[in-house]
Amino acid sequence: MHYQADVFSILQNDIPADLLGRTNSLIADWRTTGSSVVFANFAIDYGSSHENNMLINNIMKTGFFRDPAPVDGLNMVEGDLRYACPRANVFHRTSLDHDLQVEGIKTLVMAGVASSGVLFSTVGWASDADYKIYIVRDCCYDPDPVAHEALFRTSFATRATIL
Repeated sequence: MHYQADVFSILQNDIPADLLGRTNSLIADWRTTGSSVVFANFAIDYGSSHENNMLINNIMKTGFFRDPAPVDGLNMVEGDLRYACPRANVFHRTSLDHDLQVEGIKTLVMAGVASSGVLFSTVGWASDADYKIYIVRDCCYDPDPVAHEALFRTSFATRATIL
């Protein structure tokens, strides 16, 4: 989730050099299971922000996240499921939940940037929707290492199996 050009551009000096490689290895391994590979990236609808949404309004001031383009080098292939998400929670105002339900998918293996953003928002929602969740910690990142560690120790540990 949010393995996209804008995120990597903003965090380029902070993201570990091997994060994309680790994630591409995870994707390659996952493909061998025959299960769906889903990419969900931020794509804010600049015409539909709400005055109460501080996150979206602050992001809109930067001009980022108009385009959900993936980061260069991400292991995507034709047939992968791709979602442009208007909010940090990748299920919000997308067909992702419906599409997973139609396919009978109730288990999610997640990775994302940032832990305190997309991962936090999406894990909470998916847990409430009764998905079984696995989080691949080595493929997650947050620019705030204290928040990152705290989330894995508390919120994520009570909602997901950490791999």
